[in-house]
Amino acid sequence: MSATSNTLASITNPTSGIADALTTAAERAGAWIQQHLVLLIVLAVLTAACLAVLARLRLLARRRWYAGARVVTVLPPAGLDPAVAVAGARRLWWDLPSLAPPRWKRLFAGVPHLAVEYHLAGGEDLAVRLWLPGPVPTSRIDAALRAAWPGTLVLDHAPTTSRSGQDGESAPAGMAGLVVTGGTVRPERPEHLPLRVPDPRDESVDPLRALEAVTGQLADGESAVVQILARPAVGRRLRRYRHTVDRLHSGRPGRRSALASFVSVLTRELMEIVTGSKSTASTHGTSETPRRLDPQQTEELREIRSKKQQPQWEVVLRYYAATTAHGPQAADRVRGIADSLFGAFALLAGRNALARHRLPRPRVVIAARRLRRGALLSAGELSALAHLPARTEALASGQARSVPAPPHTTRRI
Repeated sequence: MSATSNTLASITNPTSGIADALTTAAERAGAWIQQHLVLLIVLAVLTAACLAVLARLRLLARRRWYAGARVVTVLPPAGLDPAVAVAGARRLWWDLPSLAPPRWKRLFAGVPHLAVEYHLAGGEDLAVRLWLPGPVPTSRIDAALRAAWPGTLVLDHAPTTSRSGQDGESAPAGMAGLVVTGGTVRPERPEHLPLRVPDPRDESVDPLRALEAVTGQLADGESAVVQILARPAVGRRLRRYRHTVDRLHSGRPGRRSALASFVSVLTRELMEIVTGSKSTASTHGTSETPRRLDPQQTEELREIRSKKQQPQWEVVLRYYAATTAHGPQAADRVRGIADSLFGAFALLAGRNALARHRLPRPRVVIAARRLRRGALLSAGELSALAHLPARTEALASGQARSVPAPPHTTRRI
């Protein structure tokens, strides 16, 4: 009689049967935990110890990056055409993803990053510098630069650390009294949407041309730095990005978390029990009608797919402007210079666009050269952001060469 009543109760009130099943499962899980409590404690301690050792190894590896870091100044070859400058950068950023260490090494040390810096100062021309961490050999970068732009001259600076100043920046004395304004730049839309990569033959949309114009407007005591941190995108971050692009092309919905999927399935099953009906998918089968895309969506998907087929980089862009002057006019002046720096890269707005955000203590952050997580950009997008300027005053002073420079010309300053 009791079994019959329980069956009738479960039919009339299906939620009570689910609650009883969950209670039974919880009781069994509690009994199993009590029985194997010592084993669980040992496993938890071992897991915590392994994670602590892994974190320590990564910290030591990153300290070695900055302890053995170098800064090199790159002078472009004579007669460098704007189209050739961007084409060389495209080759460079297609070549350098090979710097990523193997998978087992990334687990203990991570992936080192590079820094491309444009230094602007009053009365000086635009200077291009590369910051190289300890694991990255200078000879490898030197060979990649000469392959991208034959005739490039590389000037090595003394080794620096992340706790130092601006690493060779020719700043005036009294740095503590500078008026500084800066920010960081990130894509304002999802990272699978590409930026507009302009035609390299069109000089009017070259960001470095705008930076050179800002350099010509700087007065004595004014300076600015634009920093681009980049590391090859590998591992889980790259797989997640590619899965997102594949879902967009197949028309599948975005990935949900395991908890959200469980709640969705449980809710659907409960509704089927209560209402006695089945879901639309089970009633009508799993066949789906083909999607109809308008031409604009088709073009957008084509550009997204084109970005996916290129090497991907994690990129962070930061900038600041500083002056030795003081007062309200000095603050307005550096804000105007900072707006001009951001405007140089706002030219790349297309399917995606760059948006600026506040950066506390910009000089300290830029000097530290830390890269935790960046936006995914393709090699083509990165080449539009980071390449050699087509013209500098160094070309007229005979410091650059029109033919590949021999190895003995690299000198230390």
